[in-house]
Amino acid sequence: MKPRLFFSPILALLLTTCAPGQPMPQGGGNALRETPNATVPRAVPEEGDAAAGSLSVAGGSLSYRQALMHRIELQEAAIRKAESAGMVDARLAWIYEQLGLLYANVAMWDRSEASLDHAISLFRHSSEENDELATALSGLGRVHVSLGKLRESEKEEEEALRLRQAKGDPLMIARSKDDLAELYLAQRKLAKAKDAARQAIDEFAGDVGADAFDKVSARYSLALALCASKDCPSAVAPLKEAIEEAKSSFEMRDFPLGIGEFLLGYAYWKSGDLVSAGTYMERGTNIMNDQLGWGHPMYLAALKHYARFLRESGRKEDAEEVERRVRRAEVVVDVRSFGTGSPSITGLR
Repeated sequence: MKPRLFFSPILALLLTTCAPGQPMPQGGGNALRETPNATVPRAVPEEGDAAAGSLSVAGGSLSYRQALMHRIELQEAAIRKAESAGMVDARLAWIYEQLGLLYANVAMWDRSEASLDHAISLFRHSSEENDELATALSGLGRVHVSLGKLRESEKEEEEALRLRQAKGDPLMIARSKDDLAELYLAQRKLAKAKDAARQAIDEFAGDVGADAFDKVSARYSLALALCASKDCPSAVAPLKEAIEEAKSSFEMRDFPLGIGEFLLGYAYWKSGDLVSAGTYMERGTNIMNDQLGWGHPMYLAALKHYARFLRESGRKEDAEEVERRVRRAEVVVDVRSFGTGSPSITGLR
């Protein structure tokens, strides 16, 4: 399966207090849709398959973050090897594309941007016809949302859509619409966001090639657009559908199910159902802790909202405990080590 950003940048962007167009806080760890199956993505085409198979998160051999960081190391090594051998073709571009998506999944936005930008340059200069150019453009567009570069994101997402429309692939066109829904959310073009998300949902439903991730992602996008439009009650149904799809298709640690649980709690909160809100927000943040507790900005943003919910509900002691969790996570994370400096890989600028 082709790599896709696993964690949607717009989820974290909308859960922070950033104004539209501002960059999202950098993520943590020591290191936007990825392969939604039991293992993290393959390191390189036709290379490292045995190592890749041993990194199953569900198998418990490595933590989620460790598995992603190990995969990043493999990709970086593959690039050094390929470039030292003089490789400059579309296959090298594909490896850079995978590396960029992996960087995005650990919130290393600047490194992701550099890798995807380089992949796009290689794809454009390759003599081979390659559908991956649209995938790289779309991935870069979502990373640019995270960096607050919305004009750049719009250009990239629209070009990706044009390329896919020229190919006439309904599934990839629907994925572009889902990506555009996220961009419109960041731009606060809420009517366009809802329309694009609904189109993606309908098209995924009628396409036998659409996978569970497609269906879940589009419903998350629609729910966020509805809540942003101050219609959180209408967001409950698509979130429930997304959660049921995720539960039936993925293992608990193989997919960010906690995001859906948290968002459902958030929708209940803003709809006035505080009992259901507390249940789902607690469960969602606990699940997110398993994957993102090392300091991912999405997890920290969710915890901060949960703490605010608890305070507004009169649960002061519970709120203080959640706020301590936030502080502990922030202490572990040295955000200055992310999003700055240049990657230690030949070819990135």
